[in-house]
Amino acid sequence: MPEANYKIGETFAVQFAWKLPNLDYVRAVFRAEVLDLIPEADKYMVRLKELIGGRQEDNNGRLLPQDEFSKDYWGLVGRLVGRRIAIAYEADDTHAIHMRLATLTGEHDFFYRYPD
Repeated sequence: MPEANYKIGETFAVQFAWKLPNLDYVRAVFRAEVLDLIPEADKYMVRLKELIGGRQEDNNGRLLPQDEFSKDYWGLVGRLVGRRIAIAYEADDTHAIHMRLATLTGEHDFFYRYPD
């Protein structure tokens, strides 16, 4: 059974990855603050406090220089700062959580389900 490794008020790094239509990958790391624990669902309620790192790589895994990053998609990544989300306890292990692109574009409400 998964367990929370962090308590309310503590922070940890959480990493998300999205595959873009051109097959590039965007990976973003946020500092997440634990707002609440949801033990019946094995989840944290967190706020994405700040974007602490990120990269973009092409479909061959080659890291792109920052001036080649997709400005449109990175703009969407930046808008996630401050959002509240519920994520599984396992997300605190720093491994990338691979997300559908619709979660980044807002077509799926994962990052927009809870009001600020």
